[in-house]
Amino acid sequence: MLIDMMLAMLALVAAYYTRSFLAYYYDDFLTILPAWFPEIIPYDKCHLFREYLWLFPSCALLWPMALNRWGYYDLYDFRNAGIRRRAVIKASAFCGIFLVTAIFVFKQQFIARIVIVGTALWATLFLIIKDKIIRAIFVNLHNKPEYFHNILVIKEADEIKKAKELVDQYKEWGLRINYELDINSINCNSFTEKITHSQVDEVIFSVKSDSLSKLPEFINICEQLGIKTSIILNVYKPHISTVNTEYLFGIPMITLSPTTRNFGALTVKIFFDRAASLFLLLILSPLFLIIFLAIKFSSKGPAIYKQQRCGINGKKFTLYKFRSMYVNAANIKPALQNNNEMEGWAFKIKDDPRISPIGKFLRRFSLDELPQLWNVFKGDMSLVGPRPALPEEIEKFKLWERRRLSMKPGMTGLWQVSGRNQIPNEKWVVYDLKYIDNWSLANDIKIISKTLLVVIRGEGM
Repeated sequence: MLIDMMLAMLALVAAYYTRSFLAYYYDDFLTILPAWFPEIIPYDKCHLFREYLWLFPSCALLWPMALNRWGYYDLYDFRNAGIRRRAVIKASAFCGIFLVTAIFVFKQQFIARIVIVGTALWATLFLIIKDKIIRAIFVNLHNKPEYFHNILVIKEADEIKKAKELVDQYKEWGLRINYELDINSINCNSFTEKITHSQVDEVIFSVKSDSLSKLPEFINICEQLGIKTSIILNVYKPHISTVNTEYLFGIPMITLSPTTRNFGALTVKIFFDRAASLFLLLILSPLFLIIFLAIKFSSKGPAIYKQQRCGINGKKFTLYKFRSMYVNAANIKPALQNNNEMEGWAFKIKDDPRISPIGKFLRRFSLDELPQLWNVFKGDMSLVGPRPALPEEIEKFKLWERRRLSMKPGMTGLWQVSGRNQIPNEKWVVYDLKYIDNWSLANDIKIISKTLLVVIRGEGM
């Protein structure tokens, strides 16, 4: 990370003097350059070096943060060269856009945009070259026997195959399986003798789940000898969840997480939800009053409709909406059940007689959903998330459909901007699960933008 900080600052210097070079030859190429190409003024007239000094600490902090955001430092083994390059390109593009935006917002007129763009390009080049150099050095070193990482595998039956497949992926980094022992044919003494009389750098246990109870005594010996130990747990191969190791009172646990573990981004989402909902509640308060009075004067009953919904992990909460139906809507629903146009557990019919005239207008522009901003501010819901389900709907859910409860429900979501009520209810769940599996702040922003278009077009019904 320190190297990357220095390379980011070096990229700024390179970009500064690249612009100087271009300015020197600008007049020579003036006749062939297009009319829209910006004029490059020599540094002796403006853009002095001291005006760029504040960018050095900015670049030094911004690039490592952006690289970390795109997982660059998680790919520590250097095997995934293509993924690392993409992470570098994304991080540099983000940093360049961020700095150009900051210069525009804070009106730094003596900072040349071409220098910032050049910094992003030079940083990308330097970081990719750095990766290639480090990879070449490490691979070259680990091809020599004296740098081999000797591994002892404690195996059981055909479990050695899994260990070999894993180690072979890192063969170019010097990993070698030099010794093999069957867990059923050794004891503590023979195990200790094997390690002390061999050049063992690491012990890998590749056994069946039934033999896990035999491992503590062998692991204890490895700890006393200062030998690195790894365990291949062939207990369960996750299909959806991500696997993480955590500690509870010093005891290691393997955690399977079905949703994102990007706690930094989730924290931003929480703060954004609270701040945005409070802001919208304040600026839309006149509209709230108008809708409230319109409902009160158009039909009998409360203007705010309260309903029990299920939030994250099925926890019930009270959802608020502007009432768009007549007060006896619940009594009429059983008589209309045969007219249901939706398959499965959802209910919807065209020209629903339960909806009041003002309710049709509110639903068309999704104005009946506005009180849910209070649910978002309270923390029951999020601005973006899966559709909040009714308790009776959850009772009809299939097993795979219940996973949509693993994330906080939202006022809008992927299904709302992908066809909404024109798609079957099982598709709603598919879109919700797709949202959960691919969640990111960027996706939330896209969904919010698309929701605004849906509302403006009046596609709420």
